[in-house]
Amino acid sequence: MFIFKIIIVIFGLIEIMTNGYYLFGKDKIMKAKLQHRELPEEITILQLKLKVMLMFLSGCLFLITGIASFFKEKEYLLFLSLIFFNLYALCETLYYRYWKVFGFFIVSIFMTLIYIFLRS
Repeated sequence: MFIFKIIIVIFGLIEIMTNGYYLFGKDKIMKAKLQHRELPEEITILQLKLKVMLMFLSGCLFLITGIASFFKEKEYLLFLSLIFFNLYALCETLYYRYWKVFGFFIVSIFMTLIYIFLRS
């Protein structure tokens, strides 16, 4: 479980750095399309900005809950962040109905299943 927590913290840091670069960098939002290749080609700038903002916030959530999970009494927060991430991925899958986005949803579910397996 210790290694999984470290992976979650690193995942959060990577999401904050990459999506923060796209979000706050001047004219960088179109470069985000290269990272988020799971989205359909016809995505609008507004949809791309929303995706980048949500992934930035997900990174913040994973970083905070990942660090808090190292304290035994706060480990449930990590599970809650995984559930929120699953809900986000599900909403994105239902909105786009695109096969690559469905793969993103499966990966998010897989992360939660790993957590459940490691907890039992």
